Amino acid sequence: MKKKLLIIFFLFLSTERLVAETNNSIIITVGNYPITRLDLINEIKFITVLSKTNINEENKEQIKSLAIQTLVKRAIKKNEVERLKITEYNPKDLDNQISNIAKNLGLDKEGLKVFLKQKNLKYDDIVEGFEVDLKWNTAIFKLYKNKIALNTIEIEDKINAEVERLGADKSLLLSEIQVNLSAEGLEVTTNRVLSKIKERGFEGAARDLSISNSAKDGGNIGWIKENKLSKKIYENIKNLKNGEIGKPILIDDTVIFIKKNDEKNISTDLETIKKNVVRREKMKKLEMFSNSHYSNLERRIKVKFL
Repeated sequence: MKKKLLIIFFLFLSTERLVAETNNSIIITVGNYPITRLDLINEIKFITVLSKTNINEENKEQIKSLAIQTLVKRAIKKNEVERLKITEYNPKDLDNQISNIAKNLGLDKEGLKVFLKQKNLKYDDIVEGFEVDLKWNTAIFKLYKNKIALNTIEIEDKINAEVERLGADKSLLLSEIQVNLSAEGLEVTTNRVLSKIKERGFEGAARDLSISNSAKDGGNIGWIKENKLSKKIYENIKNLKNGEIGKPILIDDTVIFIKKNDEKNISTDLETIKKNVVRREKMKKLEMFSNSHYSNLERRIKVKFL
């Protein structure tokens, strides 16, 4: 009986060792950097867990292919940052990326660690992957920072376009009075409303006369984006100063009076706009250099599937 138990025990140890050896077997080499079967298994698990995707017959090859691409790309980048001896990156960027993953799963950072442990995945492996990307970004900036000069005319055009776009997002705080057109005509109707405004103020006149749902709020219709106004109303109020009332607008048998109370822009700081445009354009150029640099490495570094 003891002999039988010993045989079973050694068979179990042999099986465990065989599984471990199989998982640790190298399946891809990227230059001198090995990728093991266990690396691939874990990357597939990371992809499915973090994207909340279940593996099935239809997607398993696609997910496997994505995992291999990710591992190869990371290995190429890792080789390069090690060659360039890049160790620094902005820790805040790492915190932001980890927080985004946790938030997507409805967790905080500590909750993410517990969640990954339950899935037999290592939190440190996620961190290491992000660190490679962030060190790569540092490397690209150091290599190409002197080559990202921007064309002055082109930048000015982009700044002007941004100013125009933000201007289109201007919002107006408006109030209204809507009344039915009287049988005596537009002039009589207008005079009646203006007399009431003079007597009771715009809010009071709105409460007394307006047929709109806004009457109970003194005609207040809140903040309205300028580009959402009809052409007829926009043309009527575009030159109004705060506190002024536009000319009566006749739409079908309804006469509308609009008062402009206030206005606001998303941004009126030209320097802030300029900084944001320049930063965005520089990031585009750095991304272009990043893709180009990676493509050159990809052509030079030998990737071998075993």
